[in-house]
Amino acid sequence: MTFTRTIFRRFIRQDRGAIAVMFALMLPVIVGFIGLGVEVGMWYKERRDIQTAADAAALSAMFEKDGGGTSAEIDAAATADATRNGYDATTDTIAINNPPLSGPNIGDDAYIEVIINRQLTTLLSQIVLDTAPTAYARAVSGISGGDDEACVLALSSSAQNAISMNGAGSTVNMDGCGVFSNSSHASKAVNIQNGTFEVDCIASVGGINEGGTISTSCGSTKTGQPSMDDPYSAIDVPAYSGCDQDPSGNQAYKPTSSDPDLTEGVYCGGITISSGETIFMNPGIYIMDEGDFQVTGGGTITGTGVTIILTASDGSGYGTISINGGGTINLTAPTAEDTSGSIQGDYTGMLFYQDRNAGSSSSLNGMVNGNSSVELGGAIYMPENNISFTGGAEVGSDGCLLLVAQEVSFNGAADIDNDCDIYGGNPLTYGGTPGLVE
Repeated sequence: MTFTRTIFRRFIRQDRGAIAVMFALMLPVIVGFIGLGVEVGMWYKERRDIQTAADAAALSAMFEKDGGGTSAEIDAAATADATRNGYDATTDTIAINNPPLSGPNIGDDAYIEVIINRQLTTLLSQIVLDTAPTAYARAVSGISGGDDEACVLALSSSAQNAISMNGAGSTVNMDGCGVFSNSSHASKAVNIQNGTFEVDCIASVGGINEGGTISTSCGSTKTGQPSMDDPYSAIDVPAYSGCDQDPSGNQAYKPTSSDPDLTEGVYCGGITISSGETIFMNPGIYIMDEGDFQVTGGGTITGTGVTIILTASDGSGYGTISINGGGTINLTAPTAEDTSGSIQGDYTGMLFYQDRNAGSSSSLNGMVNGNSSVELGGAIYMPENNISFTGGAEVGSDGCLLLVAQEVSFNGAADIDNDCDIYGGNPLTYGGTPGLVE
Protein backbone atom coordinates (compact mmCIF):
# COMPACT_ATOMS: atom_id res chain seq x y z
CA MET A 1 0.00 0.00 0.00
CA THR A 2 2.79 2.41 0.93
CA PHE A 3 4.57 1.67 -2.32
CA THR A 4 1.48 2.34 -4.36
CA ARG A 5 0.94 5.71 -2.68
CA THR A 6 4.53 6.71 -3.42
CA ILE A 7 4.16 5.91 -7.13
CA PHE A 8 0.90 7.89 -7.29
CA ARG A 9 2.47 10.94 -5.69
CA ARG A 10 5.34 10.85 -8.19
CA PHE A 11 2.82 10.68 -11.05
CA ILE A 12 0.99 13.68 -9.67
CA ARG A 13 4.20 15.60 -9.35
CA GLN A 14 5.18 14.75 -12.92
CA ASP A 15 1.70 15.77 -14.26
CA ARG A 16 1.89 19.07 -12.51
CA GLY A 17 5.19 19.74 -14.13
CA ALA A 18 3.77 19.02 -17.58
CA ILE A 19 0.86 21.37 -16.99
CA ALA A 20 3.24 24.04 -15.86
CA VAL A 21 5.25 23.65 -19.05
CA MET A 22 2.12 23.69 -21.18
CA PHE A 23 0.86 26.76 -19.37
CA ALA A 24 4.17 28.52 -19.90
CA LEU A 25 4.00 27.73 -23.62
CA MET A 26 0.38 28.84 -23.93
CA LEU A 27 0.71 31.99 -21.84
CA PRO A 28 1.73 34.32 -24.74
CA VAL A 29 -1.17 33.04 -26.86
CA ILE A 30 -3.62 33.49 -23.98
CA VAL A 31 -2.31 36.98 -23.35
CA GLY A 32 -2.53 37.73 -27.07
CA PHE A 33 -6.18 36.68 -27.26
CA ILE A 34 -7.01 38.61 -24.11
CA GLY A 35 -5.28 41.64 -25.61
CA LEU A 36 -7.10 41.09 -28.89
CA GLY A 37 -10.44 41.11 -27.07
CA VAL A 38 -9.59 44.34 -25.31
CA GLU A 39 -8.19 46.00 -28.44
CA VAL A 40 -11.15 45.00 -30.61
CA GLY A 41 -13.29 47.16 -28.35
CA MET A 42 -10.84 50.03 -28.86
CA TRP A 43 -10.87 49.47 -32.62
CA TYR A 44 -14.65 49.63 -32.75
CA LYS A 45 -14.44 53.01 -31.04
CA GLU A 46 -11.89 54.23 -33.57
CA ARG A 47 -14.12 52.94 -36.37
CA ARG A 48 -17.00 55.00 -34.97
CA ASP A 49 -14.69 58.01 -34.69
CA ILE A 50 -13.63 57.94 -38.33
CA GLN A 51 -17.24 57.31 -39.41
CA THR A 52 -18.17 60.53 -37.63
CA ALA A 53 -15.32 62.28 -39.45
CA ALA A 54 -16.43 60.85 -42.82
CA ASP A 55 -20.05 61.91 -42.24
CA ALA A 56 -18.99 65.44 -41.30
CA ALA A 57 -16.67 65.67 -44.31
CA ALA A 58 -19.33 64.50 -46.77
CA LEU A 59 -21.89 66.98 -45.44
CA SER A 60 -19.41 69.86 -45.47
CA ALA A 61 -18.38 69.01 -49.02
CA MET A 62 -22.00 69.03 -50.21
CA PHE A 63 -22.71 72.38 -48.53
CA GLU A 64 -19.64 73.79 -50.30
CA LYS A 65 -20.71 72.29 -53.65
CA ASP A 66 -24.27 73.54 -53.20
CA GLY A 67 -22.88 77.02 -52.64
CA GLY A 68 -21.02 76.92 -55.93
CA GLY A 69 -17.60 75.96 -54.57
CA THR A 70 -14.82 74.75 -56.84
CA SER A 71 -13.40 71.23 -56.66
CA ALA A 72 -10.46 72.50 -54.61
CA GLU A 73 -12.79 74.36 -52.22
CA ILE A 74 -14.96 71.27 -51.82
CA ASP A 75 -11.92 69.13 -50.95
CA ALA A 76 -10.61 71.73 -48.51
CA ALA A 77 -13.97 72.03 -46.72
CA ALA A 78 -14.29 68.26 -46.43
CA THR A 79 -10.78 67.80 -45.07
CA ALA A 80 -11.17 70.65 -42.58
CA ASP A 81 -14.41 69.24 -41.14
CA ALA A 82 -12.99 65.71 -41.07
CA THR A 83 -10.03 67.01 -39.06
CA ARG A 84 -12.31 68.79 -36.62
CA ASN A 85 -14.10 65.49 -36.07
CA GLY A 86 -11.16 63.18 -35.48
CA TYR A 87 -9.42 62.67 -38.82
CA ASP A 88 -5.64 62.51 -38.31
CA ALA A 89 -3.48 62.89 -41.40
CA THR A 90 -0.59 61.08 -39.67
CA THR A 91 -2.52 57.83 -39.31
CA ASP A 92 -5.42 58.22 -41.75
CA THR A 93 -6.03 58.64 -45.47
CA ILE A 94 -9.01 60.44 -46.97
CA ALA A 95 -10.50 60.23 -50.45
CA ILE A 96 -13.13 62.75 -51.64
CA ASN A 97 -14.87 61.54 -54.80
CA ASN A 98 -17.30 63.65 -56.80
CA PRO A 99 -18.92 61.70 -58.37
CA PRO A 100 -18.77 58.58 -56.15
CA LEU A 101 -16.65 55.66 -57.32
CA SER A 102 -18.84 53.01 -55.71
CA GLY A 103 -22.38 52.38 -54.50
CA PRO A 104 -25.78 53.07 -56.08
CA ASN A 105 -24.84 56.67 -57.00
CA ILE A 106 -21.62 55.79 -58.82
CA GLY A 107 -20.80 58.27 -61.58
CA ASP A 108 -23.48 60.80 -60.55
CA ASP A 109 -21.84 64.15 -59.79
CA ALA A 110 -24.86 65.25 -57.77
CA TYR A 111 -23.34 63.16 -54.95
CA ILE A 112 -20.05 63.26 -53.04
CA GLU A 113 -18.36 60.21 -51.54
CA VAL A 114 -15.85 60.43 -48.66
CA ILE A 115 -13.74 57.42 -47.64
CA ILE A 116 -11.40 57.41 -44.63
CA ASN A 117 -8.99 54.60 -43.79
CA ARG A 118 -7.07 54.38 -40.50
CA GLN A 119 -4.15 52.06 -39.68
CA LEU A 120 -5.02 50.70 -36.24
CA THR A 121 -2.49 50.32 -33.43
CA THR A 122 -1.77 46.84 -32.07
CA LEU A 123 -0.36 46.17 -28.58
CA LEU A 124 -0.75 42.70 -27.04
CA SER A 125 -2.67 41.51 -30.10
CA GLN A 126 0.59 41.61 -32.08
CA ILE A 127 1.24 38.17 -30.65
CA VAL A 128 -1.60 36.63 -32.70
CA LEU A 129 -1.83 39.08 -35.65
CA ASP A 130 0.76 39.21 -38.42
CA THR A 131 -0.31 42.68 -39.64
CA ALA A 132 -2.18 45.54 -38.04
CA PRO A 133 -5.81 45.87 -39.21
CA THR A 134 -7.25 48.91 -40.98
CA ALA A 135 -10.51 50.63 -40.08
CA TYR A 136 -12.69 51.84 -42.99
CA ALA A 137 -15.48 54.43 -43.04
CA ARG A 138 -17.53 55.70 -45.99
CA ALA A 139 -20.20 58.40 -46.31
CA VAL A 140 -22.09 59.79 -49.32
CA SER A 141 -23.93 63.11 -49.35
CA GLY A 142 -26.50 64.58 -51.72
CA ILE A 143 -29.40 66.99 -51.77
CA SER A 144 -32.33 65.62 -49.82
CA GLY A 145 -35.92 66.71 -50.28
CA GLY A 146 -36.58 69.38 -52.88
CA ASP A 147 -40.10 68.75 -54.12
CA ASP A 148 -40.76 72.33 -55.30
CA GLU A 149 -40.72 72.72 -59.08
CA ALA A 150 -39.67 75.66 -61.23
CA CYS A 151 -40.38 76.48 -64.86
CA VAL A 152 -37.67 79.17 -64.98
CA LEU A 153 -34.08 78.80 -63.80
CA ALA A 154 -31.52 81.61 -64.07
CA LEU A 155 -28.06 80.02 -63.89
CA SER A 156 -26.01 83.18 -63.33
CA SER A 157 -24.35 83.12 -59.91
CA SER A 158 -24.05 86.90 -59.53
CA ALA A 159 -26.13 88.87 -62.05
CA GLN A 160 -28.42 91.72 -61.08
CA ASN A 161 -31.82 91.05 -62.71
CA ALA A 162 -31.02 87.38 -63.35
CA ILE A 163 -34.81 87.01 -63.52
CA SER A 164 -36.63 90.22 -64.31
CA MET A 165 -39.97 91.64 -65.32
CA ASN A 166 -40.34 95.22 -66.48
CA GLY A 167 -43.49 96.23 -68.31
CA ALA A 168 -46.60 97.91 -66.95
CA GLY A 169 -48.86 95.76 -69.09
CA SER A 170 -46.86 92.56 -68.75
CA THR A 171 -48.48 89.49 -67.24
CA VAL A 172 -46.74 86.24 -66.40
CA ASN A 173 -48.78 83.27 -65.22
CA MET A 174 -47.15 79.98 -64.24
CA ASP A 175 -49.43 77.07 -63.47
CA GLY A 176 -47.91 74.59 -61.04
CA CYS A 177 -44.38 75.96 -60.95
CA GLY A 178 -42.23 78.86 -59.83
CA VAL A 179 -39.03 80.67 -60.74
CA PHE A 180 -35.58 80.20 -59.25
CA SER A 181 -32.46 82.39 -59.46
CA ASN A 182 -28.96 81.11 -58.67
CA SER A 183 -27.73 84.69 -58.43
CA SER A 184 -26.39 85.84 -55.08
CA HIS A 185 -27.01 89.53 -55.88
CA ALA A 186 -27.98 91.09 -52.56
CA SER A 187 -31.12 92.94 -53.62
CA LYS A 188 -32.11 92.11 -57.21
CA ALA A 189 -31.27 88.53 -58.07
CA VAL A 190 -34.95 88.56 -59.01
CA ASN A 191 -36.33 91.97 -59.97
CA ILE A 192 -40.10 92.32 -60.50
CA GLN A 193 -40.31 96.03 -61.25
CA ASN A 194 -43.92 96.20 -62.45
CA GLY A 195 -46.60 94.21 -64.21
CA THR A 196 -48.37 91.15 -62.82
CA PHE A 197 -46.40 88.07 -61.78
CA GLU A 198 -48.47 85.04 -60.75
CA VAL A 199 -46.39 81.97 -59.91
CA ASP A 200 -46.32 79.17 -57.37
CA CYS A 201 -43.23 80.64 -55.74
CA ILE A 202 -40.29 82.99 -56.28
CA ALA A 203 -37.05 81.62 -54.82
CA SER A 204 -33.47 82.82 -55.02
CA VAL A 205 -29.99 82.50 -53.58
CA GLY A 206 -29.85 86.30 -53.34
CA GLY A 207 -32.34 89.10 -52.81
CA ILE A 208 -35.73 89.68 -54.46
CA ASN A 209 -37.19 93.06 -55.41
CA GLU A 210 -40.95 92.70 -55.03
CA GLY A 211 -42.31 95.50 -57.18
CA GLY A 212 -45.36 95.21 -59.41
CA THR A 213 -48.16 92.84 -58.49
CA ILE A 214 -46.91 89.51 -57.17
CA SER A 215 -49.09 86.54 -56.34
CA THR A 216 -47.62 83.30 -55.00
CA SER A 217 -49.13 80.18 -53.47
CA CYS A 218 -46.10 79.43 -51.28
CA GLY A 219 -46.90 82.22 -48.81
CA SER A 220 -43.92 84.49 -49.42
CA THR A 221 -40.85 84.79 -51.61
CA LYS A 222 -37.84 82.74 -50.52
CA THR A 223 -34.32 84.13 -50.32
CA GLY A 224 -31.08 82.58 -49.09
CA GLN A 225 -31.85 79.29 -50.85
CA PRO A 226 -29.18 76.74 -51.80
CA SER A 227 -28.35 77.10 -55.48
CA MET A 228 -29.95 74.71 -57.96
CA ASP A 229 -27.80 72.41 -60.08
CA ASP A 230 -28.02 72.72 -63.85
CA PRO A 231 -30.20 69.70 -64.73
CA TYR A 232 -28.88 69.58 -68.29
CA SER A 233 -25.16 69.92 -67.58
CA ALA A 234 -24.38 66.42 -68.87
CA ILE A 235 -26.10 66.93 -72.24
CA ASP A 236 -23.83 67.70 -75.18
CA VAL A 237 -24.03 68.28 -78.92
CA PRO A 238 -24.38 65.01 -80.86
CA ALA A 239 -21.66 63.98 -83.26
CA TYR A 240 -22.29 65.16 -86.83
CA SER A 241 -20.49 66.01 -90.03
CA GLY A 242 -21.17 67.78 -93.28
CA CYS A 243 -24.24 69.75 -94.27
CA ASP A 244 -27.65 68.55 -95.39
CA GLN A 245 -28.51 72.13 -96.36
CA ASP A 246 -25.68 74.55 -97.18
CA PRO A 247 -26.67 77.70 -99.08
CA SER A 248 -23.64 79.42 -100.58
CA GLY A 249 -21.53 81.41 -98.14
CA ASN A 250 -23.11 79.77 -95.09
CA GLN A 251 -26.25 81.83 -95.52
CA ALA A 252 -29.35 80.65 -93.69
CA TYR A 253 -31.57 78.11 -95.40
CA LYS A 254 -34.89 79.78 -96.27
CA PRO A 255 -37.68 77.28 -96.87
CA THR A 256 -40.83 78.38 -98.69
CA SER A 257 -44.50 77.48 -98.54
CA SER A 258 -44.16 75.78 -101.94
CA ASP A 259 -41.86 73.19 -100.33
CA PRO A 260 -42.87 73.47 -96.67
CA ASP A 261 -41.62 70.23 -95.11
CA LEU A 262 -38.32 70.29 -93.24
CA THR A 263 -36.53 67.09 -92.24
CA GLU A 264 -33.95 66.54 -89.53
CA GLY A 265 -30.32 67.13 -90.41
CA VAL A 266 -27.48 69.64 -90.44
CA TYR A 267 -28.41 73.15 -91.62
CA CYS A 268 -25.19 75.03 -92.21
CA GLY A 269 -25.94 78.73 -91.75
CA GLY A 270 -29.14 78.01 -89.77
CA ILE A 271 -32.79 78.38 -90.78
CA THR A 272 -34.77 81.56 -91.44
CA ILE A 273 -38.55 81.48 -91.83
CA SER A 274 -39.43 84.61 -93.80
CA SER A 275 -42.56 86.74 -93.91
CA GLY A 276 -45.66 84.95 -95.13
CA GLU A 277 -44.06 81.50 -95.30
CA THR A 278 -45.75 78.56 -93.57
CA ILE A 279 -43.35 75.72 -92.74
CA PHE A 280 -43.66 72.29 -91.07
CA MET A 281 -40.81 70.57 -89.20
CA ASN A 282 -40.88 66.78 -89.18
CA PRO A 283 -39.71 65.02 -85.96
CA GLY A 284 -35.98 64.84 -85.39
CA ILE A 285 -32.79 66.67 -84.43
CA TYR A 286 -32.08 69.87 -86.38
CA ILE A 287 -28.52 71.13 -86.07
CA MET A 288 -27.94 74.81 -86.84
CA ASP A 289 -24.23 74.84 -87.72
CA GLU A 290 -22.97 78.42 -87.50
CA GLY A 291 -26.37 80.02 -87.84
CA ASP A 292 -29.54 81.18 -86.09
CA PHE A 293 -32.98 79.71 -85.87
CA GLN A 294 -34.99 82.73 -86.96
CA VAL A 295 -38.66 83.46 -87.60
CA THR A 296 -39.29 86.93 -89.00
CA GLY A 297 -42.00 89.16 -90.47
CA GLY A 298 -45.03 87.02 -89.83
CA GLY A 299 -43.51 83.65 -90.74
CA THR A 300 -45.26 80.54 -89.38
CA ILE A 301 -43.65 77.27 -88.31
CA THR A 302 -45.04 74.17 -86.59
CA GLY A 303 -43.67 70.77 -85.59
CA THR A 304 -43.76 68.02 -82.98
CA GLY A 305 -40.94 65.85 -81.66
CA VAL A 306 -38.37 68.49 -82.59
CA THR A 307 -34.96 69.32 -81.06
CA ILE A 308 -33.10 72.36 -82.43
CA ILE A 309 -29.38 72.54 -81.60
CA LEU A 310 -27.37 75.72 -82.10
CA THR A 311 -23.68 74.95 -82.48
CA ALA A 312 -20.59 75.49 -84.67
CA SER A 313 -18.41 72.79 -86.18
CA ASP A 314 -15.27 74.95 -86.23
CA GLY A 315 -15.81 76.62 -82.83
CA SER A 316 -16.96 80.03 -84.10
CA GLY A 317 -20.07 81.62 -85.53
CA TYR A 318 -22.52 80.11 -83.06
CA GLY A 319 -26.18 80.97 -83.52
CA THR A 320 -29.14 81.84 -81.34
CA ILE A 321 -32.97 81.94 -81.26
CA SER A 322 -34.69 84.94 -82.82
CA ILE A 323 -38.47 85.21 -83.26
CA ASN A 324 -39.65 88.65 -84.38
CA GLY A 325 -42.30 90.78 -86.01
CA GLY A 326 -45.54 88.89 -85.52
CA GLY A 327 -44.12 85.45 -86.21
CA THR A 328 -46.15 82.41 -85.19
CA ILE A 329 -44.43 79.34 -83.82
CA ASN A 330 -45.87 76.10 -82.48
CA LEU A 331 -43.19 73.53 -81.62
CA THR A 332 -42.89 70.69 -79.11
CA ALA A 333 -39.91 68.61 -78.05
CA PRO A 334 -39.58 64.83 -78.31
CA THR A 335 -41.49 62.96 -75.62
CA ALA A 336 -40.39 59.83 -73.80
CA GLU A 337 -42.56 57.76 -76.14
CA ASP A 338 -41.46 59.29 -79.44
CA THR A 339 -39.81 56.89 -81.90
CA SER A 340 -39.64 59.10 -84.99
CA GLY A 341 -36.33 60.37 -86.30
CA SER A 342 -33.18 60.54 -84.16
CA ILE A 343 -34.95 62.03 -81.19
CA GLN A 344 -34.65 59.62 -78.31
CA GLY A 345 -32.18 59.54 -75.43
CA ASP A 346 -30.56 62.70 -74.09
CA TYR A 347 -32.82 65.04 -76.07
CA THR A 348 -36.16 63.90 -74.69
CA GLY A 349 -37.92 67.08 -73.58
CA MET A 350 -35.27 69.35 -75.17
CA LEU A 351 -36.70 71.84 -77.67
CA PHE A 352 -33.85 74.39 -78.06
CA TYR A 353 -30.26 73.69 -77.03
CA GLN A 354 -27.53 76.28 -77.44
CA ASP A 355 -24.03 74.78 -77.26
CA ARG A 356 -22.37 75.75 -73.96
CA ASN A 357 -19.09 76.13 -75.88
CA ALA A 358 -20.57 79.20 -77.56
CA GLY A 359 -19.55 81.30 -74.57
CA SER A 360 -21.31 84.43 -73.41
CA SER A 361 -22.07 87.25 -75.84
CA SER A 362 -24.89 89.76 -76.18
CA SER A 363 -25.16 88.74 -79.85
CA LEU A 364 -26.01 85.19 -78.77
CA ASN A 365 -28.86 86.08 -76.44
CA GLY A 366 -32.18 84.52 -77.43
CA MET A 367 -35.16 86.76 -78.19
CA VAL A 368 -38.90 86.42 -78.73
CA ASN A 369 -40.52 89.79 -79.45
CA GLY A 370 -42.67 91.97 -81.67
CA ASN A 371 -46.16 90.63 -80.93
CA SER A 372 -45.21 87.06 -81.77
CA SER A 373 -47.62 84.26 -80.94
CA VAL A 374 -45.69 81.32 -79.53
CA GLU A 375 -46.74 77.89 -78.31
CA LEU A 376 -43.77 75.87 -77.08
CA GLY A 377 -43.45 72.52 -75.35
CA GLY A 378 -40.21 71.34 -73.76
CA ALA A 379 -37.03 73.06 -72.56
CA ILE A 380 -35.24 76.10 -73.93
CA TYR A 381 -31.65 75.70 -72.72
CA MET A 382 -29.08 78.49 -73.15
CA PRO A 383 -26.46 77.76 -70.46
CA GLU A 384 -24.11 80.63 -71.33
CA ASN A 385 -26.52 83.30 -72.60
CA ASN A 386 -29.82 85.04 -71.87
CA ILE A 387 -33.33 84.79 -73.22
CA SER A 388 -35.94 87.55 -73.28
CA PHE A 389 -39.62 87.85 -74.10
CA THR A 390 -40.33 91.44 -75.07
CA GLY A 391 -42.44 93.80 -77.16
CA GLY A 392 -45.78 92.21 -76.44
CA ALA A 393 -44.66 88.65 -77.16
CA GLU A 394 -47.23 86.16 -75.97
CA VAL A 395 -45.60 82.91 -74.95
CA GLY A 396 -47.70 79.96 -73.89
CA SER A 397 -47.88 76.20 -73.82
CA ASP A 398 -50.68 73.73 -73.30
CA GLY A 399 -48.23 71.37 -71.62
CA CYS A 400 -44.72 72.03 -70.36
CA LEU A 401 -42.33 74.92 -70.94
CA LEU A 402 -38.99 75.14 -69.09
CA LEU A 403 -36.62 78.09 -69.48
CA VAL A 404 -32.99 77.60 -68.38
CA ALA A 405 -30.52 80.37 -69.21
CA GLN A 406 -28.01 82.67 -67.60
CA GLU A 407 -30.70 85.33 -67.30
CA VAL A 408 -34.42 85.32 -68.18
CA SER A 409 -36.44 88.50 -68.70
CA PHE A 410 -40.10 89.24 -69.43
CA ASN A 411 -41.44 92.45 -70.92
CA GLY A 412 -44.55 90.97 -72.42
CA ALA A 413 -46.98 88.17 -71.66
CA ALA A 414 -46.32 84.54 -70.78
CA ASP A 415 -48.62 81.70 -69.81
CA ILE A 416 -46.50 78.74 -68.77
CA ASP A 417 -47.70 75.31 -67.64
CA ASN A 418 -45.87 72.56 -65.78
CA ASP A 419 -47.49 69.45 -67.21
CA CYS A 420 -44.15 67.77 -67.93
CA ASP A 421 -45.05 64.10 -67.46
CA ILE A 422 -44.82 63.44 -71.19
CA TYR A 423 -41.12 64.39 -70.98
CA GLY A 424 -40.42 62.21 -67.97
CA GLY A 425 -41.18 64.89 -65.38
CA ASN A 426 -39.82 68.31 -64.46
CA PRO A 427 -36.09 68.22 -63.58
CA LEU A 428 -36.10 71.77 -62.14
CA THR A 429 -36.64 70.92 -58.47
CA TYR A 430 -35.46 72.98 -55.53
CA GLY A 431 -35.96 73.44 -51.82
CA GLY A 432 -33.75 70.51 -50.80
CA THR A 433 -30.92 70.60 -48.27
CA PRO A 434 -27.59 68.76 -48.18
CA GLY A 435 -27.84 65.46 -46.32
CA LEU A 436 -26.32 62.00 -46.03
CA VAL A 437 -27.81 59.49 -48.46
CA GLU A 438 -25.45 56.55 -47.83
